[in-house]
Amino acid sequence: MEEKLYTIGEVSKLANISIKALRYYDKIDLFKPAYVDPDTNFRYYKDSQIYLLDLIKSLKYIGTPLKEIKKVQESNTDDFFTFLTDQEKIVRNKINNLIEIEQIIAIAKMGIQRQKEYPTLGEVFLSEEEEIRIIRIEARGNGPKNTLYASYSKLRSFAATTEGFRNSGYGVIFEYKPYTHIDEVTYDYLFTPVLTNRQTVSLPQNTEIATIPQGKYACIRFNSLSIDDYFLNLQKLISYVAHHELTVISDIYETLVPIHYSPKQQEEFLTEMRIRVKETR
Repeated sequence: MEEKLYTIGEVSKLANISIKALRYYDKIDLFKPAYVDPDTNFRYYKDSQIYLLDLIKSLKYIGTPLKEIKKVQESNTDDFFTFLTDQEKIVRNKINNLIEIEQIIAIAKMGIQRQKEYPTLGEVFLSEEEEIRIIRIEARGNGPKNTLYASYSKLRSFAATTEGFRNSGYGVIFEYKPYTHIDEVTYDYLFTPVLTNRQTVSLPQNTEIATIPQGKYACIRFNSLSIDDYFLNLQKLISYVAHHELTVISDIYETLVPIHYSPKQQEEFLTEMRIRVKETR
C-alpha cells in the first residue's frame, strides 16, 4: 500500500507549525521532506515522518536551541536521558526564577498599597511594620549634607535586576538622640532591602546582612526640598516621641523612595524616617 504524502500546508495544519518554520527546518536539515517535486519544488512529507515533529516541538517548548535539537535527534537512549535530566534542571531554575519574580512583584504592590494608606506628608504616625532584611555598608561619616542618591552606588549591584520594584529603594541608619543642629547628624550605615536570596550569596568585604526588626514604629514621611526642611521633619519625629513619652528601642531608619520614574520630569523622592518604640500594654 502506497504511503500517503502531505503537502507542506497540510503538515503545517496537522502539526500546528508555520510553513515558514518548516521551510527553515528543511534548510538546516532538521526536518526534511520525503520528496521534492523537481518541476514545482513543492515539498511532500510521509505520514510516517510526522511524529518526528513531536520531539522538535517539545524541545522548542522548553527552550532548547535548534542546534541542540539536531544533536538530540542523533543521540542514543542513554544520551537522551542525560539530556532530559539537564533540561529538567534548566526548567526548574526557570520556575524558581518566576516564583522569585512573583514574590518581588507582590512585595512591591504591598509597599505601594501601604503608601496609599499613610497619613498626610509631614505628620508623625504609629505603624506596625514587618521585619525587613537589608544589605548594609558603613556610611563612613556621610550625613544629610553629603549623601546623594549616587552615594548608594556600592549597593546598586545588588539591585541591578530589581530596581523598578524597590519601593523603599535605599536608606540610611543613624543614632536616635535629641539633635539640635543638622551638622550633628552622621549616618552609620547605608542600606538597601533584600528582595531576592541571590543578592546575599556573594557579598563583598565590609558588606553585611542585617534586619530592621518587626514591631511598632513612630514614622514620618515627607518630600524634602531642602536641608532645613529635612531637619524640621526629623525634629518633628523626635518631638513626637518625647511628647508621647515613647521608649525608643532602635536607631533611626531612613529610606529614600522615588516618587516617579519619568525621565521627562525632575527627580523627586519621598523620605521616610522611622524609629522602633516599645509596645505599651
